[in-house]
Amino acid sequence: MENSQITNRLFIGVYPGGIVYADRMNEEDGDYKKLAFLSYSTLKLEFSGECPIDLQERIEKNAIKVIEKKGCPFAISSSQTVILGQ
Repeated sequence: MENSQITNRLFIGVYPGGIVYADRMNEEDGDYKKLAFLSYSTLKLEFSGECPIDLQERIEKNAIKVIEKKGCPFAISSSQTVILGQ
């Protein structure tokens, strides 16, 4: 799959507890199918069941960028930040 198709297919959502990675091409319970979750406090990336390898690689690259910022503030909304890894 081409990189632009992967980018369009992968949803990355910033939520209060962590970053959700989902597949825009597949729905589950009326929402994009969740593929993985990165907790702000633990900085542990957890995959949810099966994940296409091309999307898994993209998710891991994105998560590594966030994990490398451990100890830094991270904006989760226009008025809230968290400290990564705490």
